[in-house]
Amino acid sequence: MIYLLSQDWSNTSNNHAGMKYLCNQLQEKYPNDYKSIVIPDFVGANPPRNRIFRKWVYLKAKLNHAILLSCIYRKLVKTIKQGDVVVLMEYMDLLYRTKKFAYKIKSNIPGVSLYAMVHLVPGKLNRLFSSNDELQDWVRPIDKILTLGSSLTDYFVSRGIDRNIIHTTFHYVDEYYFKTSSITISSTPVVIAMGNQMRNVQMLKEVVDYNPEVNFVICQGLQDMSDVFSNNKNVKLIPFVREEELREYMDKADISLNIMEDTIGSNVIVTSLAMGLAMICSDVGSIRDYCSNKDTLFCNTAKDFTNAIRLLSEDKELLYSMKNNALLKYNSLKIEAFHDNFQNMM
Repeated sequence: MIYLLSQDWSNTSNNHAGMKYLCNQLQEKYPNDYKSIVIPDFVGANPPRNRIFRKWVYLKAKLNHAILLSCIYRKLVKTIKQGDVVVLMEYMDLLYRTKKFAYKIKSNIPGVSLYAMVHLVPGKLNRLFSSNDELQDWVRPIDKILTLGSSLTDYFVSRGIDRNIIHTTFHYVDEYYFKTSSITISSTPVVIAMGNQMRNVQMLKEVVDYNPEVNFVICQGLQDMSDVFSNNKNVKLIPFVREEELREYMDKADISLNIMEDTIGSNVIVTSLAMGLAMICSDVGSIRDYCSNKDTLFCNTAKDFTNAIRLLSEDKELLYSMKNNALLKYNSLKIEAFHDNFQNMM
């Protein structure tokens, strides 16, 4: 049995962007292989703004997290068998720490493999673990580190971690996001920009300013970008929306615009591909693990992005071809492919 220990987060709870959803889907599809264990988000969606109250909420959350981990450990000791695997799906996050839990399992439960998935970008890991000794201390009890892209694998190797204990897997896409209708093109192509993780808002603003004739749909999530784009009449700002509403916006779009500072693999990227959107992406991180020249125009500057948008707006044949090639990626991104990849590393 593979025990998947995931952390629930209020902003991704019960939707495809969270590890909780992935783990529950694996358990549902393969009940003989996986057991999903979910830890609640003890902080919640709206922590107090007052600094003192906020500090108290976080301290209480960490305490509740530690208590629950102790309970989970005691249950695992009673049920886990030799040859089983425990996977910590949110490893190296310092809000809810699982390092002590990892050492307890490794020290006290013989014959059990311990894996840990890390899905933080290198820049954040540098800030969290400036010392290599500290990073190695987190890695020491782990039999295998899982990443969601080759750039994060390369980063860990550069920090002195043995490549042989790192397994590169990839994001999956929920089947809900597979485009079932035929590929079409709008008379004036619609560009959708999603995802707040490592998004370069300043460059996005520049690109929008350079393309006043293009219709942009910008998903701002929990942020308020109305001041940033107040003078752009060609922009529709979308707040945090339900899955079905987000899918509708994607279904009406032609191009997925991804202006990022970094990416180790992204739900935005895989859902955009599955929805048959032509991709315009920053050439950073692990983006080429997911995208190719057949479905993506890779860019580095605001001028590059502007030229890419204009090219696809003018060349409808190229736009159609890229949208169709994006859709062809779906089979390699399904949860069944993720499961197969996961099983092959055992």
